Amino acid sequence: MYKSERKTIVNVLSLYLSSTLLLIATLFTSYYFYKQEQQTQQEKDILHKYSLELEDALANIYVDGKNRYKYPRFQNFKSAIYDIDNNLIFSTLSINPKQLHKSFFIEDNNAYLRSSLKPYYLGAAFILIEKKKTASNILDELVPLALFIIFITIITSFFLVKLVLKPIRDNLRLLDNFIKDTTHELNTPITTILANIETLHDNECSPKMLKKLQRIKIASFSIANIYQDLVYILLNHKTPIKNENLNLSDILNERIQYFVNFAKNKKIILQQDITPNIYFTADKQKIERLLDNILSNAVKYTKSNTTIKIKLTHSSLSILDQGKGMSKDEIEKIFERYTRFDKTQGGFGIGYNIIKSITDEYKIKIEIKSQVNIGTEVILIW
Repeated sequence: MYKSERKTIVNVLSLYLSSTLLLIATLFTSYYFYKQEQQTQQEKDILHKYSLELEDALANIYVDGKNRYKYPRFQNFKSAIYDIDNNLIFSTLSINPKQLHKSFFIEDNNAYLRSSLKPYYLGAAFILIEKKKTASNILDELVPLALFIIFITIITSFFLVKLVLKPIRDNLRLLDNFIKDTTHELNTPITTILANIETLHDNECSPKMLKKLQRIKIASFSIANIYQDLVYILLNHKTPIKNENLNLSDILNERIQYFVNFAKNKKIILQQDITPNIYFTADKQKIERLLDNILSNAVKYTKSNTTIKIKLTHSSLSILDQGKGMSKDEIEKIFERYTRFDKTQGGFGIGYNIIKSITDEYKIKIEIKSQVNIGTEVILIW
């Protein structure tokens, strides 16, 4: 899976899941408050029923002379009576509530209902009914349901994203197959061209023919470089790795010589500051691919009559050009495969992707400093 594909999946999933989960949260919150309001109303209805029972009991006090002035008590609830100034007359409450100004309230896990009393039995103007608050099981019902819906949403969103990305994957697969077929077809002609060019000697050609030969060499080496990149992309995970202690200074000098003709053709000076005998343990072919791609981009995108500065130290390699440069957004996307910002130049947009894969493999830190129309500096640190 390509980085761009993963990024698209993450973005689409994030957008879809966040919007869906927000909708689910809104619905569940509304349902929760609805059920809570319903439960509160049930509490009020029960307390009101108890309030009527207490009123009847207070009224009967005056009828039954035997129990005259004996305050009624009930198993299901507790109660209290207050005078017109909210002074307590009598109470069987478990606590002394503080929210007497409210008609209904919850305090210390008890539910209370205050109601007026007329006529004023026992001098009471108000009664207060207390009962244990009914345990709420709303969340016990909602949480399992919410988790199940979220799980289903995540599964369906994943399959939805895969379905949406299928055309993109098919196109990338076609592109990969095209590159594979192209690479296979290029192998023989490239080998033949390069072999025959090597047999030609400069002293055997006239000055006019020598210029033409140099152009053919440059073009042939360009094709060979693209071919090597394509082979690396296709066989990167299939070829055995041969890590060895490499003289990085010598390899860098060799790869610079490979690009001398390209640079001369654009009148570019390759300014070298290479510390000798710098060693690094890696696969030689991969290090050559790494250096070739950085140098190739520097020469390809640098303006004519400018200088490319190449500096190698014991812990870093810096290649600074005076080319077109890149914006901040372009730098962030440069390592994605098939990314190209300049359609006037050849290539498949795989150079920086190869650079990143090799630097990651060998724990090499890569920094890119670039300014549009000023130039780009690629720094490798190990």
